[in-house]
Amino acid sequence: MTGDLGSRVVSWAVTDRLLSPEERKHRWWPFRRLNEWTIPGLLIALAALVIYAWQRSPYFLTVNNIVNIGENISIRGLMAIGLTVLLISGGLDLSIAAVAAFSGMFAAMMINAGVNGAVAGLVALACAATMGLINAVIIVRLRVNPIIATLGTLLLFRGLAFVVSGGDNIVIGVNAWSHFGRGEELGVKVTLWVFAAVLVFGMWFMRHSFIGNNLYAIGGNAAACRNVGMKVDRIRMWSYVAMAILSGIAGIALMSRGGTAQPAAFEGAELEIITAVFLGGVALTGGRGSLLGTFLGLIIIGVITNSFVLTNVPIYWQMVVRGIILILAVSIDSIRRGGGYR
Repeated sequence: MTGDLGSRVVSWAVTDRLLSPEERKHRWWPFRRLNEWTIPGLLIALAALVIYAWQRSPYFLTVNNIVNIGENISIRGLMAIGLTVLLISGGLDLSIAAVAAFSGMFAAMMINAGVNGAVAGLVALACAATMGLINAVIIVRLRVNPIIATLGTLLLFRGLAFVVSGGDNIVIGVNAWSHFGRGEELGVKVTLWVFAAVLVFGMWFMRHSFIGNNLYAIGGNAAACRNVGMKVDRIRMWSYVAMAILSGIAGIALMSRGGTAQPAAFEGAELEIITAVFLGGVALTGGRGSLLGTFLGLIIIGVITNSFVLTNVPIYWQMVVRGIILILAVSIDSIRRGGGYR
Protein backbone atom coordinates (compact mmCIF):
# COMPACT_ATOMS: atom_id res chain seq x y z
CA MET A 1 0.00 0.00 0.00
CA THR A 2 1.78 3.16 -1.21
CA GLY A 3 1.22 6.82 -1.99
CA ASP A 4 -1.54 9.09 -0.77
CA LEU A 5 -4.05 6.26 -0.48
CA GLY A 6 -1.72 4.36 1.81
CA SER A 7 -1.12 7.41 3.99
CA ARG A 8 -4.85 8.04 4.23
CA VAL A 9 -5.58 4.47 5.30
CA VAL A 10 -2.76 4.51 7.86
CA SER A 11 -4.03 7.83 9.24
CA TRP A 12 -7.56 6.52 9.61
CA ALA A 13 -6.34 3.29 11.21
CA VAL A 14 -4.24 5.07 13.83
CA THR A 15 -6.83 7.74 14.56
CA ASP A 16 -9.61 5.16 14.98
CA ARG A 17 -7.40 3.27 17.41
CA LEU A 18 -7.11 6.41 19.55
CA LEU A 19 -10.82 7.33 19.53
CA SER A 20 -13.64 5.83 21.56
CA PRO A 21 -16.52 4.14 19.66
CA GLU A 22 -18.76 7.18 20.14
CA GLU A 23 -16.02 9.57 18.96
CA ARG A 24 -15.32 7.29 16.01
CA LYS A 25 -18.98 7.44 15.02
CA HIS A 26 -19.00 11.25 14.99
CA ARG A 27 -15.33 11.85 14.20
CA TRP A 28 -15.89 14.90 11.97
CA TRP A 29 -18.31 16.73 14.25
CA PRO A 30 -16.40 19.84 15.42
CA PHE A 31 -16.93 19.31 19.13
CA ARG A 32 -15.65 15.73 19.06
CA ARG A 33 -12.06 16.90 18.78
CA LEU A 34 -12.41 18.59 22.16
CA ASN A 35 -14.08 17.74 25.41
CA GLU A 36 -17.76 18.57 25.00
CA TRP A 37 -17.72 21.60 27.26
CA THR A 38 -14.85 23.52 25.64
CA ILE A 39 -16.51 25.38 22.76
CA PRO A 40 -19.83 26.07 24.55
CA GLY A 41 -17.89 27.19 27.63
CA LEU A 42 -15.81 29.60 25.58
CA LEU A 43 -18.92 31.00 23.90
CA ILE A 44 -20.58 31.56 27.29
CA ALA A 45 -17.45 33.22 28.66
CA LEU A 46 -17.20 35.44 25.57
CA ALA A 47 -20.85 36.46 25.83
CA ALA A 48 -20.39 37.37 29.50
CA LEU A 49 -17.29 39.45 28.70
CA VAL A 50 -19.09 41.26 25.87
CA ILE A 51 -22.03 42.13 28.11
CA TYR A 52 -19.68 43.33 30.87
CA ALA A 53 -17.58 45.44 28.47
CA TRP A 54 -20.70 46.93 26.86
CA GLN A 55 -22.02 47.98 30.28
CA ARG A 56 -18.68 49.57 31.14
CA SER A 57 -18.32 51.46 27.85
CA PRO A 58 -20.99 52.45 25.30
CA TYR A 59 -18.32 52.45 22.58
CA PHE A 60 -17.56 48.76 22.89
CA LEU A 61 -20.26 47.38 20.56
CA THR A 62 -19.73 49.93 17.81
CA VAL A 63 -18.82 48.55 14.39
CA ASN A 64 -15.50 50.37 14.34
CA ASN A 65 -14.48 48.93 17.71
CA ILE A 66 -15.45 45.38 16.78
CA VAL A 67 -13.41 45.64 13.57
CA ASN A 68 -10.57 47.14 15.61
CA ILE A 69 -10.55 44.08 17.91
CA GLY A 70 -10.33 41.81 14.89
CA GLU A 71 -7.50 43.82 13.36
CA ASN A 72 -5.58 43.80 16.64
CA ILE A 73 -5.68 40.01 16.95
CA SER A 74 -5.05 39.29 13.27
CA ILE A 75 -1.23 39.48 13.22
CA ARG A 76 -0.66 37.49 16.39
CA GLY A 77 -3.49 35.24 15.29
CA LEU A 78 -1.35 34.03 12.40
CA MET A 79 1.21 32.75 14.90
CA ALA A 80 -1.56 31.27 17.06
CA ILE A 81 -2.79 29.21 14.08
CA GLY A 82 0.66 27.76 13.54
CA LEU A 83 1.18 27.08 17.23
CA THR A 84 -2.17 25.29 17.46
CA VAL A 85 -1.23 22.90 14.67
CA LEU A 86 2.22 22.36 16.17
CA LEU A 87 0.85 21.62 19.65
CA ILE A 88 -1.74 19.21 18.26
CA SER A 89 1.13 17.26 16.67
CA GLY A 90 2.90 17.09 20.03
CA GLY A 91 5.39 19.91 19.44
CA LEU A 92 5.99 23.28 21.08
CA ASP A 93 7.78 26.46 19.97
CA LEU A 94 8.58 29.35 22.30
CA SER A 95 10.70 31.18 19.71
CA ILE A 96 7.79 32.26 17.49
CA ALA A 97 7.92 35.94 18.51
CA ALA A 98 11.70 36.10 18.01
CA VAL A 99 11.36 34.56 14.54
CA ALA A 100 8.73 37.18 13.67
CA ALA A 101 10.92 40.03 14.94
CA PHE A 102 13.95 38.83 12.98
CA SER A 103 11.93 38.35 9.79
CA GLY A 104 10.52 41.86 9.92
CA MET A 105 13.93 43.31 10.72
CA PHE A 106 15.67 41.41 7.91
CA ALA A 107 13.04 42.42 5.35
CA ALA A 108 13.31 46.08 6.39
CA MET A 109 17.10 46.04 6.10
CA MET A 110 16.92 44.62 2.58
CA ILE A 111 14.28 47.14 1.51
CA ASN A 112 16.42 50.03 2.80
CA ALA A 113 19.37 48.54 0.94
CA GLY A 114 17.46 48.94 -2.32
CA VAL A 115 16.20 45.38 -2.75
CA ASN A 116 12.74 45.02 -4.27
CA GLY A 117 10.16 44.78 -1.50
CA ALA A 118 8.61 41.55 -2.76
CA VAL A 119 12.01 39.90 -3.05
CA ALA A 120 13.01 41.14 0.41
CA GLY A 121 9.86 39.66 1.90
CA LEU A 122 10.36 36.30 0.24
CA VAL A 123 13.98 36.14 1.41
CA ALA A 124 12.85 37.03 4.95
CA LEU A 125 10.30 34.20 4.83
CA ALA A 126 13.05 31.84 3.64
CA CYS A 127 15.09 32.92 6.69
CA ALA A 128 12.08 32.23 8.91
CA ALA A 129 11.67 28.77 7.37
CA THR A 130 15.35 28.10 8.04
CA MET A 131 14.86 29.05 11.68
CA GLY A 132 11.93 26.65 11.87
CA LEU A 133 14.12 23.95 10.35
CA ILE A 134 16.79 24.63 12.99
CA ASN A 135 14.18 24.10 15.71
CA ALA A 136 12.99 20.94 13.99
CA VAL A 137 16.46 19.43 13.73
CA ILE A 138 17.27 20.16 17.38
CA ILE A 139 13.96 18.78 18.64
CA VAL A 140 13.07 16.01 16.20
CA ARG A 141 16.49 14.74 15.20
CA LEU A 142 18.55 15.45 18.32
CA ARG A 143 15.59 14.65 20.62
CA VAL A 144 16.04 17.76 22.78
CA ASN A 145 13.06 18.76 24.93
CA PRO A 146 11.11 21.37 22.90
CA ILE A 147 10.78 23.77 25.85
CA ILE A 148 14.54 23.84 26.44
CA ALA A 149 15.38 23.86 22.74
CA THR A 150 13.08 26.73 21.80
CA LEU A 151 14.01 28.75 24.88
CA GLY A 152 17.54 28.58 23.54
CA THR A 153 16.57 29.51 19.99
CA LEU A 154 14.33 32.28 21.35
CA LEU A 155 17.45 33.93 22.78
CA LEU A 156 19.44 33.11 19.65
CA PHE A 157 16.95 34.53 17.15
CA ARG A 158 16.11 37.56 19.29
CA GLY A 159 19.81 38.26 19.70
CA LEU A 160 20.32 38.00 15.94
CA ALA A 161 17.59 40.61 15.41
CA PHE A 162 19.55 43.01 17.60
CA VAL A 163 22.88 42.07 16.00
CA VAL A 164 21.81 42.66 12.38
CA SER A 165 20.20 46.00 13.28
CA GLY A 166 22.83 47.18 15.71
CA GLY A 167 20.05 47.48 18.27
CA ASP A 168 18.32 50.28 16.33
CA ASN A 169 14.87 50.52 14.80
CA ILE A 170 14.73 50.63 11.01
CA VAL A 171 12.29 53.01 9.34
CA ILE A 172 11.11 52.06 5.86
CA GLY A 173 9.16 53.99 3.25
CA VAL A 174 6.37 52.87 0.99
CA ASN A 175 7.19 49.45 -0.49
CA ALA A 176 5.61 46.35 -1.99
CA TRP A 177 4.38 45.21 1.42
CA SER A 178 2.80 48.51 2.50
CA HIS A 179 -0.69 47.54 1.35
CA PHE A 180 -0.39 44.26 3.24
CA GLY A 181 0.12 46.01 6.56
CA ARG A 182 -1.72 49.30 6.14
CA GLY A 183 -4.14 48.80 3.25
CA GLU A 184 -7.84 48.07 3.50
CA GLU A 185 -10.34 46.09 1.45
CA LEU A 186 -14.05 46.75 2.02
CA GLY A 187 -13.17 48.89 5.03
CA VAL A 188 -11.18 46.14 6.76
CA LYS A 189 -7.40 45.86 6.95
CA VAL A 190 -5.81 43.35 4.61
CA THR A 191 -4.11 41.59 7.52
CA LEU A 192 -7.53 40.68 8.94
CA TRP A 193 -8.62 39.22 5.59
CA VAL A 194 -5.38 37.23 5.42
CA PHE A 195 -5.87 35.94 8.97
CA ALA A 196 -9.45 34.92 8.18
CA ALA A 197 -8.37 33.10 5.01
CA VAL A 198 -5.57 31.21 6.79
CA LEU A 199 -7.92 30.34 9.65
CA VAL A 200 -10.63 28.95 7.37
CA PHE A 201 -8.10 26.96 5.35
CA GLY A 202 -6.48 25.68 8.55
CA MET A 203 -9.83 24.52 9.95
CA TRP A 204 -10.60 22.64 6.74
CA PHE A 205 -7.08 21.20 6.60
CA MET A 206 -7.10 19.89 10.17
CA ARG A 207 -10.58 18.36 9.92
CA HIS A 208 -10.74 16.97 6.41
CA SER A 209 -7.23 16.30 5.08
CA PHE A 210 -5.35 13.08 5.78
CA ILE A 211 -2.29 15.14 6.85
CA GLY A 212 -4.42 16.94 9.44
CA ASN A 213 -5.63 13.55 10.59
CA ASN A 214 -2.02 12.43 10.85
CA LEU A 215 -1.18 15.42 13.05
CA TYR A 216 -3.92 14.50 15.54
CA ALA A 217 -2.83 10.88 15.52
CA ILE A 218 0.86 11.73 16.05
CA GLY A 219 0.05 14.05 18.93
CA GLY A 220 -2.17 11.41 20.51
CA ASN A 221 0.20 8.46 20.20
CA ALA A 222 3.42 8.95 18.25
CA ALA A 223 4.68 5.44 19.07
CA ALA A 224 1.59 3.80 17.56
CA CYS A 225 1.97 5.96 14.46
CA ARG A 226 5.56 4.83 14.02
CA ASN A 227 4.50 1.21 14.43
CA VAL A 228 2.13 1.46 11.47
CA GLY A 229 4.74 3.13 9.27
CA MET A 230 3.76 6.79 9.51
CA LYS A 231 6.58 9.30 8.84
CA VAL A 232 6.26 10.91 12.27
CA ASP A 233 9.57 12.81 12.30
CA ARG A 234 9.09 14.19 8.80
CA ILE A 235 5.59 15.47 9.56
CA ARG A 236 6.72 17.06 12.81
CA MET A 237 9.66 18.76 11.10
CA TRP A 238 7.37 20.27 8.48
CA SER A 239 5.09 21.47 11.30
CA TYR A 240 7.96 23.47 12.79
CA VAL A 241 8.82 24.95 9.40
CA ALA A 242 5.19 25.95 8.75
CA MET A 243 5.01 27.52 12.21
CA ALA A 244 8.09 29.61 11.46
CA ILE A 245 6.76 30.74 8.06
CA LEU A 246 3.54 31.99 9.67
CA SER A 247 5.67 33.82 12.25
CA GLY A 248 7.65 35.38 9.42
CA ILE A 249 4.45 36.58 7.75
CA ALA A 250 3.35 38.11 11.06
CA GLY A 251 6.70 39.89 11.40
CA ILE A 252 6.47 41.36 7.90
CA ALA A 253 2.86 42.41 8.55
CA LEU A 254 3.82 44.30 11.71
CA MET A 255 6.81 45.89 9.97
CA SER A 256 4.70 47.08 7.05
CA ARG A 257 1.82 48.25 9.26
CA GLY A 258 3.95 50.56 11.39
CA GLY A 259 6.54 51.40 8.74
CA THR A 260 9.23 50.48 11.28
CA ALA A 261 11.08 47.28 12.10
CA GLN A 262 12.07 46.84 15.74
CA PRO A 263 14.43 44.18 17.13
CA ALA A 264 12.25 44.07 20.25
CA ALA A 265 9.02 43.57 18.27
CA PHE A 266 6.59 41.02 19.72
CA GLU A 267 8.62 40.81 22.93
CA GLY A 268 6.52 38.75 25.35
CA ALA A 269 3.90 38.03 22.66
CA GLU A 270 4.59 34.30 22.83
CA LEU A 271 2.97 34.18 26.29
CA GLU A 272 -0.18 35.93 25.08
CA ILE A 273 -0.39 33.60 22.08
CA ILE A 274 0.15 30.50 24.20
CA THR A 275 -2.54 31.72 26.60
CA ALA A 276 -5.07 32.06 23.77
CA VAL A 277 -4.20 28.63 22.38
CA PHE A 278 -4.44 26.83 25.73
CA LEU A 279 -7.61 28.73 26.58
CA GLY A 280 -9.07 27.41 23.32
CA GLY A 281 -8.69 23.84 24.53
CA VAL A 282 -5.46 22.71 22.87
CA ALA A 283 -3.71 20.09 24.99
CA LEU A 284 -0.13 20.69 26.08
CA THR A 285 0.58 17.00 25.48
CA GLY A 286 -0.80 17.04 21.92
CA GLY A 287 -3.54 15.14 20.12
CA ARG A 288 -6.42 17.42 21.11
CA GLY A 289 -7.60 20.90 20.19
CA SER A 290 -9.07 22.90 17.32
CA LEU A 291 -8.52 26.15 15.48
CA LEU A 292 -12.10 27.12 16.33
CA GLY A 293 -11.18 26.99 20.00
CA THR A 294 -8.00 28.99 19.37
CA PHE A 295 -10.01 31.60 17.47
CA LEU A 296 -12.40 31.98 20.41
CA GLY A 297 -9.44 32.18 22.79
CA LEU A 298 -7.94 34.98 20.70
CA ILE A 299 -11.23 36.88 20.70
CA ILE A 300 -11.56 36.54 24.48
CA ILE A 301 -8.04 37.90 25.01
CA GLY A 302 -8.76 40.66 22.48
CA VAL A 303 -12.04 41.63 24.17
CA ILE A 304 -10.36 41.78 27.58
CA THR A 305 -7.52 43.96 26.26
CA ASN A 306 -9.89 46.26 24.36
CA SER A 307 -12.25 46.68 27.32
CA PHE A 308 -9.33 47.55 29.58
CA VAL A 309 -8.23 50.24 27.12
CA LEU A 310 -11.74 51.69 26.84
CA THR A 311 -12.13 51.82 30.62
CA ASN A 312 -8.59 53.14 31.26
CA VAL A 313 -7.46 50.14 33.30
CA PRO A 314 -3.66 50.29 33.88
CA ILE A 315 -1.68 48.04 31.55
CA TYR A 316 -0.09 46.06 34.40
CA TRP A 317 -3.54 44.76 35.34
CA GLN A 318 -3.75 43.28 31.85
CA MET A 319 -0.62 41.28 32.64
CA VAL A 320 -2.19 40.05 35.88
CA VAL A 321 -5.38 38.93 34.13
CA ARG A 322 -3.49 37.18 31.31
CA GLY A 323 -1.37 35.35 33.86
CA ILE A 324 -4.47 34.16 35.71
CA ILE A 325 -6.07 33.03 32.44
CA LEU A 326 -2.95 31.07 31.44
CA ILE A 327 -2.79 29.31 34.82
CA LEU A 328 -6.50 28.45 34.65
CA ALA A 329 -6.26 27.17 31.08
CA VAL A 330 -3.30 24.89 31.80
CA SER A 331 -4.85 23.72 35.08
CA ILE A 332 -8.09 22.76 33.32
CA ASP A 333 -6.09 20.86 30.71
CA SER A 334 -4.27 18.99 33.48
CA ILE A 335 -7.58 18.08 35.14
CA ARG A 336 -8.98 16.79 31.82
CA ARG A 337 -5.94 14.54 31.46
CA GLY A 338 -6.46 13.14 34.96
CA GLY A 339 -3.57 14.98 36.57
CA GLY A 340 -0.31 16.49 35.42
CA TYR A 341 2.97 16.96 37.26
CA ARG A 342 4.09 14.19 39.58
